[in-house]
Amino acid sequence: MHRYQKEIVGVLTRVLNGGEVSLAELAELSFVAESELRAALIEAHVSLLEFACHRDLRSRDATADRAMREQLEICLERIAEVCDRASPAPRSTVSIH
Repeated sequence: MHRYQKEIVGVLTRVLNGGEVSLAELAELSFVAESELRAALIEAHVSLLEFACHRDLRSRDATADRAMREQLEICLERIAEVCDRASPAPRSTVSIH
């Protein structure tokens, strides 16, 4: 996983563990990826922006907070699925004694 992927996954994980994210922090995130992974990262970034923008609402409405965090969890799962499909299959190792 590349640095930019780790950054967004790290922010998603922090938020899913109950943390917050600022718009300034999101503005600093950058990512370069291709095709399906790029789409998954962009979706996660947009969801994080919505999460950060609706902080006041979430602080007053636990249901809204839970729903937004669930959406972020879906984003994280999608990124993991795309990365798993893109990863080469593990090589079998043969040991000769």
